Order: sequence, then C-alpha cells, then structure tokens
Amino acid sequence: MSFRHVLQLLAVGLLACLVVGSGLAGGDTGHSGLVVEQHGSGLALEDESTTYLWQYSSYSVTVRFNTDSDRIHTVCLSQYDDDTVDQPLVCQWTAAETGEPTDVTLTQSEWPENISGEETLAVEVYPDRDTDAEPIESHQQSVHIIEKDGDLAGNGLSNEREIELGTHPALADTDGDGLTDGVEVMLGTDPRDPMTPYRIAVVGIGMLTTAAFGFLLVAGRLLVGLRRFGFTVGRDDETEPAAGVDQPLLEPPVRDEKRVKQLLSAHEGRLKQSQIVEATEWSKSKVSRLLSSMEDDGEITRIRLGRENLVCLRGHEPADITPSWDDDGSSR
Repeated sequence: MSFRHVLQLLAVGLLACLVVGSGLAGGDTGHSGLVVEQHGSGLALEDESTTYLWQYSSYSVTVRFNTDSDRIHTVCLSQYDDDTVDQPLVCQWTAAETGEPTDVTLTQSEWPENISGEETLAVEVYPDRDTDAEPIESHQQSVHIIEKDGDLAGNGLSNEREIELGTHPALADTDGDGLTDGVEVMLGTDPRDPMTPYRIAVVGIGMLTTAAFGFLLVAGRLLVGLRRFGFTVGRDDETEPAAGVDQPLLEPPVRDEKRVKQLLSAHEGRLKQSQIVEATEWSKSKVSRLLSSMEDDGEITRIRLGRENLVCLRGHEPADITPSWDDDGSSR
C-alpha cells in the first residue's frame, strides 16, 4: 500500500471520529441553555466579575431555560454560602413545554439586613413544585450589596455619586492616574481621564512661563523708569571702558564763590545782583547771603545804585564812585 493511500485512510478515520463525537454531543436531550439577565432599580453596576446592587432597591432577574418534559418547574433566587444554598429568597412556579424556552422573572424588593457586602446569589431551576430534588439548572452570580449614601471606595464620594459620574464605586481612583475620584471632582477634572495629571502639568508650566515673562517685562519697564529719574542699577563704576574710546573726564564741582567770580570776570568785573540771580538760577536770599560773605572776605564790592546793588570784583569799581573800603582800608 502506498503512502498516499495511508494518508487517505487516516483522513477518513479522523473525519468519522469527528462525526461520531458530534452525534454524541447532539444526542444529549437534557437541560441546557440557561440565560440569566439582571435588571431593576436595584442594579447599580455590572462589571466583568461582580454586580453591585443597592441595599434598599428592587432587584430582578429574568431566567430563560429549556426542558425536555412538560411539567411544572420551580425557579428560585437564593443566597449561596460555603458551597451550599441557603433558604431561597424568592421562588416561582412555571409551566414548561418540551423544546420551548421558558422565561421567569424573579424580584427581590429589598435585601434583608443580614445580606450585605460581598455575597453570592444562586439562580436554580427545579424539576417539580418543590426544591427537594437536585436542580436541573444552576447559575451563581457574585454581587456586592451597597448603600447609596455609603462610600465603598473611601474617596469622599458617595456610592450613588460614583454611579452618576460613571466611576467605579469600589475604586478610589477609577482611571488610575494617581488622583482619587474625589480630588478630581474637587479640581473640576474628569475622574475617568487618565491623562489628567499631564494636562495639569501642561497648564501649570504654561502659567509659570507666562508669570515669568510678565515679571521680566515689568522689571524691564521699572529699570527704564528708574534710569529716566537718574537712578543707576549695578556697579557701573567697575565697568571696564571700551578700548580706543576716550572717556570724558568729570570735573569737580565749582564752588559758589568761584562761580560768582567767573561771572563777574566774564562781564568786565561788574554785574547787577539781579543778573547774578538770573545767571545762576539761585534764589535771591542765597545770592544775598553769598555776596555778603564774599564782601566780608574782601573779594567783591557791592555798590548801591538806586534800588539795586552793583556787584564788582575788587579793583573793578566804576571810576566815579569811591568804594567805602578805600576810605578806611577795610571792607564793609
């Protein structure tokens, strides 16, 4: 026998095994296809592993099952504890027909005080009017029974508020971004957005940058204003002069007496006292005190001409006027 014929025989044998196996599986006329749907105002949240239920609200389950006998069946919702079913919470009889799906809705108006927190519920279908026999169908459902005003996550938000926001009542930080749901609600951010810290960082950096730019702008304008009023900032006297640039020499301030002498010398040794006031922009009282002091020191002579004084350097008095110091050899 060729190798090709051996492969063909093996393929036929495998196909036959598959057909027989599927025939055995299809020949099971027992009960199958149990479907349980939860609903009602007591249903707070369904996730992949646990259903969260409100303690004092109505909870319902709709059960669909198939049977191979036309008889009355009993469907019960029970508390399942330590691998055993306690006294059923609610049961209902229903007439089932062979080959037809049967639907039954069971409703628990509210949970007893002794049933709260993490629990396991069992939905079971019995083949008679009582629960003495073994159930023909069974389904266990993990639930967590909570109160609306409680705080299961401990993040400052009530369980009811968590459900309204779309956050998880058992998780302090639903989006896992490091900020609890309560903190995010206080900040006004989305507790379901894991990018919140990055958004806050971007906004913070933007605000700091704006503040720094504003500070520099204000400081610059302040420095400009100070320079306009003659204030200098920094140690300008230590600044090195640029190479090849002649720096202007600062002359020492001229004493008031010397300035008066310079004015008189520039005008042939004589000026009216009012002209000295105008030229120096000093007050009349300052000019009068200064001239009196200079006259006492013998530097100038003041001659009364009508209502004004003529101020003269010594030796520059008019020829037709004899100064008083020439008479007695002393100044006035």
